Amino acid sequence: MGASMKREAESGPNLDPRKRTILKAVVKDYVLTAEPVGSRTLARRYDLGLSPATIRNELADLEAEGFIRQPHPSAGRIPSDWGYRFYVDHLMDASTAPAPDSIEHAFSHDLQDLLLRTAKLTAVLAGCTAIVRAPRFGASRIKHLQLVSLGEQEAMLVMVTDRGLNNQLLRLPSNISSEELQTLSNLLNASLKGQQINNSALNLACEEMRAYQDFLGTLWGMIRENVAEKVYLANTSFLAQQPEFEVGRISTLLDFLESDEMVAGLMDNLFVGSRVKVIIGSENPLPGLRDCSLVSASYSVGKDCVGELGVIGPTRMDYPKAIHAIETVADLLSGVLNEFFGGDDEKEKR
Repeated sequence: MGASMKREAESGPNLDPRKRTILKAVVKDYVLTAEPVGSRTLARRYDLGLSPATIRNELADLEAEGFIRQPHPSAGRIPSDWGYRFYVDHLMDASTAPAPDSIEHAFSHDLQDLLLRTAKLTAVLAGCTAIVRAPRFGASRIKHLQLVSLGEQEAMLVMVTDRGLNNQLLRLPSNISSEELQTLSNLLNASLKGQQINNSALNLACEEMRAYQDFLGTLWGMIRENVAEKVYLANTSFLAQQPEFEVGRISTLLDFLESDEMVAGLMDNLFVGSRVKVIIGSENPLPGLRDCSLVSASYSVGKDCVGELGVIGPTRMDYPKAIHAIETVADLLSGVLNEFFGGDDEKEKR
């Protein structure tokens, strides 16, 4: 039903203005209160200009058409997944929440710190559990590799590939001076540029580097370690606070979120030529997430998408707030990464 539901909602069913107004009020009220809403409540809380009896008849029609449902015979109505989809596609107002000017970060030394801060900022702005997927490497080709001296026996590895980027602090052997580090950095970049990240690439190191084989082995191990998927989370306690989720359900959701590979697989399924996605309830590709919604977007370096970020919560989500937060933070993160790594767009500006 999920796929057909989405197609029908996107085509815009023929709801008259009165039904649209009432459906919008039902969604807004349920998102705010988590309580089924009835005709008298709608008449009292919203300036609909309609009597409770008229609203009751319209609610019955909306229920018959699948936009709302009754969780219990004597209860009010709540939105269905189809109702949420119609609301997102046709009814919701854009968020007017102010956007932050920048992401507070210590990026010059630590990409991991930036991604953690990005997850926290996303969670605060969206009011949901946030997910940030780290830039990806895989078996991609190295575009640039540099070792930057940070002082005595400390350096930063900076690597850019055709699919992503990474930087990491490392300790230097005592026998490597800053001049030798620069020479080694230049030789490594010249030897490995254009090569895939695999064990055979290290064999391309030239003769001048043979005195540093132990250090190169350690360095290559760090590079390979960072090929693995990494996902950063923030505000996971939000899920435990939602009345829709019982204790057992919370445990299942957290087990899923703690698996970087499973979250990365979900992100892979969602992004097929689209920068921003809103997945609602039964539209989720994973059966275990069909009582959740996910709002997600990609971030980029130059023209290349290198990672994704998103928020997850119950279908009773503040969609305008979540969408605004995701779009805002994705743009901010792309800007920071382009500034540091000099993506194609930044190069064209200069």
